[in-house]
Order: sequence, then structure tokens, then C-alpha cells
Amino acid sequence: MQRNAIILGCITAIVMLSLAPIAAADDVSDLKAQIERLNARLEKMETQKSGQIEKEELAKMMKEILDDAQAAPALPAWMKDLKFYGLFRLRAESLTFQGKRGGGDAGTPQIGERKNRNRIRTLLLFGLVKTWWDKQMEVGFQLSTGDAAPNAAHQTLTGDFSKKPIWIHLMYAKYKPNWAKGLEIGGGKVRNPIKTLTAMTWSDALNPEGIYVDYVAPFFGDFKPYGQIGFWMVNEEGTRDAVGMAAGSTLRDTVMMSYSLGFDWKIANAVDWFFGATYYKYYNADASTGGWLGRYGADGQWASGPGGQTPAQNQAAATEAYASADFGILELTTKVGWKMDFLPVPFQKWEAWFSYVRNCKDDYSTLKNPSWVPGTASTLGGLGADRHFKSDPNAYGVGIKVGENRKKGDFSIAYSYYYMEYGSIVPGFISPDLLYPNNQAHVIHAIYNIDDFLTLGGLVAIENPIHTNDNPANAAANNTTPAATPAQVIFPHSQDTTAVFRIELTWKF
Repeated sequence: MQRNAIILGCITAIVMLSLAPIAAADDVSDLKAQIERLNARLEKMETQKSGQIEKEELAKMMKEILDDAQAAPALPAWMKDLKFYGLFRLRAESLTFQGKRGGGDAGTPQIGERKNRNRIRTLLLFGLVKTWWDKQMEVGFQLSTGDAAPNAAHQTLTGDFSKKPIWIHLMYAKYKPNWAKGLEIGGGKVRNPIKTLTAMTWSDALNPEGIYVDYVAPFFGDFKPYGQIGFWMVNEEGTRDAVGMAAGSTLRDTVMMSYSLGFDWKIANAVDWFFGATYYKYYNADASTGGWLGRYGADGQWASGPGGQTPAQNQAAATEAYASADFGILELTTKVGWKMDFLPVPFQKWEAWFSYVRNCKDDYSTLKNPSWVPGTASTLGGLGADRHFKSDPNAYGVGIKVGENRKKGDFSIAYSYYYMEYGSIVPGFISPDLLYPNNQAHVIHAIYNIDDFLTLGGLVAIENPIHTNDNPANAAANNTTPAATPAQVIFPHSQDTTAVFRIELTWKF
């Protein structure tokens, strides 16, 4: 009798665990009925004299329990193939500045001067992914902390303990048909599908908005050539503004087209080689109202402003009129990965990369007038600029990484060097913390896996301007005239030596 009571308790526990989702779905009556049937069978077993019969009966009951548990739907049908994921990061960061704007020249207070910063930043993102038809169709969305800036997702903890906003970070659909292996069609606010991207061209927090078609040819074994085309809506305009009316322009949308070709080649078991070329063509860049595309300011760095004005309008609104941006950016990227089994496990996997970027539409030298002082007449249609800042269309980066971060105990360390001239990149689409136009940066980043899902990371970056402003007229206008600053200089790091130190804890779930 005591043994039967123990058996009944065990089976009841199994039933409760197996059918918990059903009970949660208001099938409590079915659960009670099944327990009553089990109890009746156990009472019958008490009258049985054969231990073999008792074992057979118990085995039969256990099989029925498992069959019922597998037959019952644990979740509603619409939740099949639905996955939840997320990431949390806590970061401590220090930024120190030394230069015209960071230190205050000769001890003189200056407009736009900045202090060294010590801040706590957080990142919280979470999302859902749903698939259909053997994972051919995928729809997903993701919410994230941060602000409205397209290139940032981390939230600085400040504002008198105020609540922090959550934004839509992803919302997309993509289709990978089984009948066309290698084809992918996607649209919405998508994960960046461009394979040649580096930190010089895209922030890892930026998800572009548009439609793309990507095809990887599956016919050549380990050699996989690809082609990709994307249509990206940077800014859709529905109302003519005052500047456009005065200039006699029509309503225009800012659109970026991307065209990419390349290959991924597994040369040997331990060697992979990637090469790709992407051309980004912007249309009506000066019609963008978000200010993220950027324009040249009075001393050569990027700045905000209406742009696209006539020379007469530039004279009338000297402190707000900037040369219109124009971009036709070519990006060439190559990566080589290899493995060296004779080294200790954390140092067996290596990757090296190089990327070159050129703005083929950089023609700002025709709009520069180094002798012009804001507030005076000009016939060149652009603000004055330091004589250095005439045509700077090139950028390049190189880096190497050792190790990987996939499971507990893994470790990686990476070094990268970036050199970015003024006219080479779209400033508002790259990392807002590390990289800027007119910048060369050394970055070291290390990550250690505390367990499979928790990592501890550290970063050190040293950044220096390529050019500094030595035009006295522009220096005076930018640093002592309130009307000219600080709005003109939205990337003041371009004039400072900056050191960045970070330590961060990241949990992926």
C-alpha cells in the first residue's frame, strides 16, 4: 500500500509537469479526470498478486501519460516557431579631451568647450522572430533603448533619474525560397545586409530602412559569389519648406541605392577569404531634414544647416548656409580568417581585414572660400574654410582579431586602425562615440566569456584629428561668436585628441 502511494505520487507529479501547459489553458477538468483514472488503476493493482502484472500495468500507464503529453498542444498554434531573444549591457565609460575645444586654449573660456566625461550607459534590446514554411519566411521586430539618433542604441544614465525611452529598432520581413537556393528578399527596418560594411561606413546600432535583394550562387562549392542591390529611403518629404520655396525647388525624397558584388571562398578547412565591393549612391542628399548626412561647416568640419541655397541666400543667412552634401561612396573590403591548431585554444582562430572607402562625388573644393568671414558678402555659395579642407574623399581601415566568443572561457582581442578624411563618409551613420570625419583612431577591444551568455569586455581608443584649424578668422568666428556656435560644429572631436576607456558587462538571452 505504501509503495502504491509513492507510485501514485510520482505519477501525479509527472502528469502535472507533462500537462502543465494544458492546465494553464483551462483544461483542469481533464487533468482531474486523468488522475482519477490513475487512482482507480492503482486500487486495482492492490488486488493483483503478480508483480509482473503490476510492472506491465505501470509501464502501460506511463506510456499513456507520455502519449497524452505529446499529443496536447503546449502553446497556441500561432506561437509555433516563435522565438524570443534579447540583450542587456551595462557600460562604464570615460572620455578625455585635449585640444582647442576640449581644453580651452590659453585658459580662455570658449563657446563649445567640453569637459572630460565619465558616464554610465546601458543597452536593453529584445525582440521576437516568427518563421513559416520550413523557415522560408521570417518576420521580426525588436525594441531598444537609446534616442532617435539612427546610429546609437545605448542610453546614458542622466536626467535627474527620469524614465528612459524605448524605440522601434527593427521591424522587417524576409523571404528565402527553397525553390531558389541562395536568394533572399527583405524589407522594412532591417538588419544591415551589406557584407562589406565596417565601422567606417555603418554603426552596428544602425538598421537601414528599405528593400533589398541578395543572391549567393550555390553552384561553385566552397566558392560563393554574391550580388546585392538595395533601395533605401533616407528621408521622405511631403511638404515644401521655406528654403525650397525661395530657391524654386520641387519636393524631393532623399534616397540611397546600394550595389554590391563579391565572394566568400573557403580555400581550405582552416582558411576563409572574403572580398566585396559596394557602391552607395545618394540622391537629393541635401533634402534630408534629419541632419544625419552632414554638411561642411565654417572651418571645414561637417555641420548642420539647410543646404542647397543660392549664393544670394548664402549671403543673407551666412551662419546657416552650408554647401549641399553629395555622396557617391565606393567601399572595398577584404577579410581573411584562418585557424592555427598548434596554439592554445583561445588563440587558435584569427581574422584580418582591410577596407578602403572613397567618396567619388566629393567636389567641395569648388565651394570653399578660405578668406571669407561669416557675416560678410560672398559670391562662391559656401562658407569659408581652412585651406587644408579642400578635397578629402578617402578613408581606410585595417585590423586583426585573435580568438572568438561563443562559449564559456572563450576570449578575443582585436586591434583596429581607422583613417577618415572629411569628405569620405556619411558622418551620421557611423559610430557616434568612436569615429568622426577628419579622424584617425587606434582601437583595442577585448572580450571574455564568463559563461555561454555572459561576457566582460573592455575597450581603449585613442583618436586624433587629421587636420586642425589654423585660419584665424574661422577660429575666431567659431569660438567666440555665439551666433556661429555651437550649432555649426556638431562633430567637435574632429579638433581634439580624444581618449576613450570602456568596461562593459553583456548578457545575451
